[in-house]
Amino acid sequence: MIIGIFLGMVMVLGILGVIVMVRMYSNIKKLKRKLGYQEEINQSIYRRIDEIDQMINRRIDNEVDRVDKMYTETNRYINGRMEETSRNFDEVYQQMDSRLDKLANKLSNPVKKDLLQG
Repeated sequence: MIIGIFLGMVMVLGILGVIVMVRMYSNIKKLKRKLGYQEEINQSIYRRIDEIDQMINRRIDNEVDRVDKMYTETNRYINGRMEETSRNFDEVYQQMDSRLDKLANKLSNPVKKDLLQG
């Protein structure tokens, strides 16, 4: 009789163990499925972050190119204006030199010098 009770308890514990294992297996299966969904979500998030990162890098590169072009155009404009100003100064200096030469010639001419003094 004790063996019967013992065997009955073992059977009940065995059945309960099988039930618990089946429920744990189904719970583990659900958790694996949820984990798979979560991994897919994570992958899509990582892909989106990579896309945004590439887009930002392209925009930065475009802005750097635009600023480089503006810098080059500005330097070209400034250099052109400086060359023009330098040419204008050269013309002014040439005119001043020629007028000073004429004045020096007038002052060094003895006939006119006498006229100027006398």
